[in-house]
Amino acid sequence: MKLEELVNKNYHQLSDNDLYIWKYIALHKKESMSLSIDELANRTHVSRTTVLRFAKRLGLRGYAELKVYLRMSQQTPDESTQGLETIYNNYASYMSDIKEQNFNDVLSYIHSAKNLYVYSTGHIQNNVASEIRRSFLNINKLVLPIHVSEDTVSYEELVSHGDVVIVVTYSGNNSWMLNFVKKMKIKGVKIISVSATRQNELSMISDFPIFVDVPNILNPLGQRYEGLVNYFILIDFIIAKYIDFYGKDETI
Repeated sequence: MKLEELVNKNYHQLSDNDLYIWKYIALHKKESMSLSIDELANRTHVSRTTVLRFAKRLGLRGYAELKVYLRMSQQTPDESTQGLETIYNNYASYMSDIKEQNFNDVLSYIHSAKNLYVYSTGHIQNNVASEIRRSFLNINKLVLPIHVSEDTVSYEELVSHGDVVIVVTYSGNNSWMLNFVKKMKIKGVKIISVSATRQNELSMISDFPIFVDVPNILNPLGQRYEGLVNYFILIDFIIAKYIDFYGKDETI
């Protein structure tokens, strides 16, 4: 969807300040592509927060994604459909997005967990779960796997209050997974969900839902290609933040 279409779609909820920001961008598209959020705020005589609020009222995650849409609107049809450009813009936007997010609750859950588990649905998600287990060893955290839906029956008694379950799924609507998560919530288990769709049942009942922006590329050589790097960017980000928050405790 083009930036103009996003504005039209969400026009009813835009304030006078939002419309003024959009008017400036529409008249200075090429120039706005290179402006930082503070520079755009100065040009439109509003605060940095107002610019960020404008982006979010368009349904975007932040200013970085707004600039991605702005760049895409300046591309020719051939350029805008190039897989490499799509991947690059997606990864750059996601990295900017998670840098702005507050993961303190996730870090606290991981740090204080009695036991850590990871539940994954699907082949790709199983690979992500394996990387979580491997990476968390670097922060002295053993993550136990729950691989298949049928295994959840035996884990329903094993997992208890004080434990944390990380659920990795694409849609967040798998019935086996949701049944297990609901039972864990009743027991007071903390749930961290990682999914590729924004609106899903799992994210609504999780203690901390995390969205991974998975780029999709039309592939004339086969089935649609889905980029996986953002999953691993997220894992690296959490590990680095955990080291920054709790690593110093190990040196005291």
